[in-house]
Amino acid sequence: MKLKHIILQTILMAGATWSLTSCNDFLDMAPLDQVTPQEYFNTTDHLAAYSISQYNNIFSTHGGYGVGTVNNDQNTDNMVAGGYSSTYFEKGQWRVPNTGGGWDFTQIRYCNYFFENVLPKFEAGKIEGNCEQILHYVGEMYFIRAWIYYSKLKSFGDFPIITEVLPDNQSVLTEKSVRQPRNLVARFIINQLDSAAKYMVDDISGNKTRLTKNCALLIKSRVALYEATFEKYHKGTGRVPGDATWPGKRIHTDFSTNMDNEINFFLDEAMKAAEQVADDITLTNNTGLTNPKNISGIVGWNPYFEMFAEEDMSSYSEVLFWKQYMNGGGVSITHGTPAYIFTGGNNGMLKSFVDCFVMKDGLPYYAAGDEYKGDKTIMDVKENRDLRLQMFVLGEKDLLPSSSTEEPALKEFKQPNIISLEAQTSDNTGYRIRKCLTYNNKQIISGQSQSTTGCIIFRGVEAYLNYLEAYYLRNNKVDGKAKSYWDAVRNRAGITGNFQTTIDNTDMNKETDLAAHPGSYEVDATLYNIRRERRCEFIGEGMRWDDLVRWRAWDGVLTNKFIPEGYNFWEEAYKTYELPEDVTLKDDPDDATSNISSRAFKYIRPFSKVRINNQVYDGYSWAKANYLSPVAINEMRLASPDNSTDNSVIYQNPYWPEKVGGTALEYKCRLHDRKNERRRKRVDSLVYAFIILWIEVVNYFTSQVSLVISNSWKL
Repeated sequence: MKLKHIILQTILMAGATWSLTSCNDFLDMAPLDQVTPQEYFNTTDHLAAYSISQYNNIFSTHGGYGVGTVNNDQNTDNMVAGGYSSTYFEKGQWRVPNTGGGWDFTQIRYCNYFFENVLPKFEAGKIEGNCEQILHYVGEMYFIRAWIYYSKLKSFGDFPIITEVLPDNQSVLTEKSVRQPRNLVARFIINQLDSAAKYMVDDISGNKTRLTKNCALLIKSRVALYEATFEKYHKGTGRVPGDATWPGKRIHTDFSTNMDNEINFFLDEAMKAAEQVADDITLTNNTGLTNPKNISGIVGWNPYFEMFAEEDMSSYSEVLFWKQYMNGGGVSITHGTPAYIFTGGNNGMLKSFVDCFVMKDGLPYYAAGDEYKGDKTIMDVKENRDLRLQMFVLGEKDLLPSSSTEEPALKEFKQPNIISLEAQTSDNTGYRIRKCLTYNNKQIISGQSQSTTGCIIFRGVEAYLNYLEAYYLRNNKVDGKAKSYWDAVRNRAGITGNFQTTIDNTDMNKETDLAAHPGSYEVDATLYNIRRERRCEFIGEGMRWDDLVRWRAWDGVLTNKFIPEGYNFWEEAYKTYELPEDVTLKDDPDDATSNISSRAFKYIRPFSKVRINNQVYDGYSWAKANYLSPVAINEMRLASPDNSTDNSVIYQNPYWPEKVGGTALEYKCRLHDRKNERRRKRVDSLVYAFIILWIEVVNYFTSQVSLVISNSWKL
């Protein structure tokens, strides 16, 4: 069967939504849950269907009526979307689960089942089809297993490495449940990605809607860089194998390694893989236009902007892997991302993020003199800045497509919806993201998920920035290919000044970026600007959270809360702001009906409208425990010979208790300190009361004695 037939077959069998057409042969096939390995895994079609059936489960894509992947930066210092994560940002809300919590092997078993059945058949020559195709789908499964393990690495750090389908035997399950040091897990993932890259071809689908060799190399560079930097910046916290407080030493008593050598190994692997991808792709052209000129020019006006909302992304060299949508021919695979962005999206970029962008000449805004126009309007903020800010954040005079035939085809944005009667039309911060918006109004049907614009999953520019960061950390300089990659990214962003100009004029004391001030180590201006580049390039692409975690950048919030802020409303904008009918501004935080943050703040604070019962009124909190997820207690007990956590081969992560419902240990310490303080105050009060009473008693007896003496004198 042709590939397009395979894809639809997968939809029918596994609920995936990646198809383009129909397949007559499907009618002759039994469902996957009714076949045996002897009947299945006999053709390339079987292998293709098995691997692609996991795509929707593991890759983040657009879906339904919502903003899609654009919200993947939520709960960072980049943006807010709807509410906030109480799990991460309210003290004591994240609790140790009894079961679940991500400690699951279902998807891993799915992969292991494939290898146990396919590899012997392939070696025996029992799989029909083209050998190159067979190997490609084997490579896809290596990629998928690596991707799943990468998610476990990020969540838990140390994790069991299981490569076979395990029997229902307690002793075997316990033996295989031993958590392996995270550096070994990362090495395993890289090994899997090496196998994936070895077996996969450049583009088996013909349009990059299936995984490719470059995908494997890109993710190898991502994983290697993640692990290298996590080990570098988290060393000494108990989260890195070999630390004095590493909980794994109870199980791995003989573990010994040079973590500096491990860090260098991962940095080298990141560079090697990234270089292969970077040298194989071309960055999409940026014309410099930030808006279409007229309705006749809504196509081809700026390929860099349009790339994120094309119906067909296959022609873009930079796009390595994307999801295709379709509405017609009996197939409806659609989403509502452009329509949701068009109306507001119930999200918003943050001031901290906007401040990060340099001027077009490369100077930070605070060093730009008159070139920086201030922030009284959004257009002022954007003027003369990095084109990525100008293109992907909407200002008052930027253009929007029209979704009505009664209005002009293009119209000015005018103002954000900071006061909205509907959540879906709300701009939470005033800074509305424009990435993934299209000017084809046929893709924008208000309140409906009928869009068929594609969704980028992996983008090749990441290889440029992965290499750059790894190279600098390895060599403490930026030259050669690292320099050329950085120059290419900045040139595409419309920045005329070289990166050294930016570095030389960076005042670290004026940078508000969490990654500039992690709190546990110093960041030099060069490293910070490398981090800045990632932040500016990947607007709304879900890279920021992982970056903040691996850099240990949330440590700054341990002592100084992070307050999400948006645009400057209370200086000038409020004077001309057009409110919905019958709505007035209420900015009293002690009024439960307040609909906007206090004018005393100047900038919009989306979570500081009402003070009462608001745990984040004055900002996000953070705990050391939050860098890794707690392990479910029942999972620990099941891997113990006596059903106790003390003797389990699965140990708890640092700063988490071995107790169901337990909160971060540091909160307990703080709670204990507060209890002690309250106890001390009660004791002090009692002592004070006793002293007062004693003084009163003494005064009483003194007065009585005086009275007796006085009377005696009278006598």
